[in-house]
Amino acid sequence: MLQNYNRYRILQEFFDYPKKDFLIRQLSRKVKLAQVSVINHLAALIKDGLVIKENKGIYPSFRANTENEDFRLLKQQNLIWRIRKSDLISYLDDTIKPTCVVLFGSASRGEDTENSDIDLFLQSGESDINVEKYENALNRKISILFESDIRKLGKELLNNILNGHVLYGYLKAVHDK
Repeated sequence: MLQNYNRYRILQEFFDYPKKDFLIRQLSRKVKLAQVSVINHLAALIKDGLVIKENKGIYPSFRANTENEDFRLLKQQNLIWRIRKSDLISYLDDTIKPTCVVLFGSASRGEDTENSDIDLFLQSGESDINVEKYENALNRKISILFESDIRKLGKELLNNILNGHVLYGYLKAVHDK
C-alpha cells in the first residue's frame, strides 16, 4: 500500500506539471524519496504508459504522457478528489447554497496544464466569495461562473457545462413552468 502511495506522489507531480520535464534527482527531492525508489516507480509508470522517458541530454528526463487516455482519466479523477478533499464544495454550499456545482472546461477532461484554471459553474445567483485558500491547496486559479437560469447561457458554454462533471447537487436544465 505504501509503495503505491509513493507512486501516487510521483504521479501527482506529473498531474500538477504536465508540460514539465523532470530529472530523477529533481523528483527525488520533490517527493522526498530515494532515487532508487523513484527510478522503480518511474519504470512502472512508463510501463503503464502514463509517463514518457526522453534521452535529450546527459541524464534522462521524464514527462507526462498527456496523449494517454488513462493519464487524462486519472488526472481528472485526481482533481475531483482533491477538490472534495479541500472542502471547497462544503464552503460553496455553506456560503452560497447553489443548486449544483459543475467542473467544466479543460480540467473536467483531464487536459489542464499548470497554467490552466479550474472552471466551476454554480447554478445560483452571483456572490462575492474568497477562494484563495482553495486555489493555494489545488495549485490552480479557480474561475467561477454564476447563473441561476442556464437557459441564459450561450450554446457553446452550455454544452461545455453539460459535458462537465457535477460535483454537488444536480444540474437543473429544464425548469417547470
